[in-house]
Amino acid sequence: MNISDHFTIQEFTSSETAKRLGIMEQFNPSGDIVHNLTLLAQRVAEPIRDKFGAFSPTCAYRCKRVNDAVKGAKVSQHLTGQALDETFIKDGKNISDKVFYWLIKSNVPFTKLIWEFGNNDTPNWLHIGYEEGKPKEVYYILKKGVYVPYFGSVLEKYHKSNGKY
Repeated sequence: MNISDHFTIQEFTSSETAKRLGIMEQFNPSGDIVHNLTLLAQRVAEPIRDKFGAFSPTCAYRCKRVNDAVKGAKVSQHLTGQALDETFIKDGKNISDKVFYWLIKSNVPFTKLIWEFGNNDTPNWLHIGYEEGKPKEVYYILKKGVYVPYFGSVLEKYHKSNGKY
């Protein structure tokens, strides 16, 4: 089932952990979650795809049992189908940093953007969330469980001083 021009519900509910553990509810989300995934695909994933090319999220929706199995945050946006994680690869290179800078400057209505681990130059992956009516928030992870606001941070200053954005 398509939830946008280029994304399917299967891509946004895929989970190797669920397959391995036999957690079948992962693949049958409620109508509210399908609605949230549809908004995420249409309003956030499609504009990224238009700019950077095809991708399929590493992770989007996670049912509670899968979230618990992967030790996800208890209030994770993945539980409600309001976030996706992705390492953006182009020509064999991680370009997640370029997607991050572009999103900051774009009109894409994400509400949460997190530079996940990695180093000062490239995150390991991005967490991108969308919730209707919420303001934009941008963070980076200093270490597991420690989220730091990006704007005004040492990392933002490093990026600006190196002409990253």
